[in-house]
Amino acid sequence: MSAAPPSTPPAAGPGGCSSGGGWPTGTLTAAAAVVGRGLAHAARHAVEGDLEGAATAALSAVTAPAVLAGAALADLVTDVFRGAAGLAEDALGGADAGQAGRAAA
Repeated sequence: MSAAPPSTPPAAGPGGCSSGGGWPTGTLTAAAAVVGRGLAHAARHAVEGDLEGAATAALSAVTAPAVLAGAALADLVTDVFRGAAGLAEDALGGADAGQAGRAAA
């Protein structure tokens, strides 16, 4: 006898992702908003006859999510390194205290 399928979908995982992975919902929404706003600016420039400005705005719009992702990754790496440095400092500080205790004995 087989088990009945679940009546509710699985809960979202960390970061709002479904169990299948993918982009967190907030990140995807923000990226879509940035692209949409940039394309609206590009359309406005095109209607005004400023094709160079339209091209610049369109290119900026489609590359903005990559720039935002790069900045987020840089922040994450910086946080990891700061955390590792703090742990190393705590470990080395404990080692220095232990050595001072042994030298006094």
